[in-house]
Amino acid sequence: MIKFYAARVLGEVIDRAIQVHGARGLTDETPLAAMYTAARAARIYDGPDEVHRMVVSRRILKAFESGDGWRFE
Repeated sequence: MIKFYAARVLGEVIDRAIQVHGARGLTDETPLAAMYTAARAARIYDGPDEVHRMVVSRRILKAFESGDGWRFE
């Protein structure tokens, strides 16, 4: 669960930093453009968020089906 949540938050943080810096945030004068590219690519090469959500959902449903339940800690 943390994989797709943390990746999304990272993207939002970098996007906000680019917004604060304006057009300069997209140039080579700051590391933000490279950071955004790397963060966005990481969300794809490890598998799309939708696939990770499906895997987590299946595990939760199997746990409930077997009577184990699911603890959110």
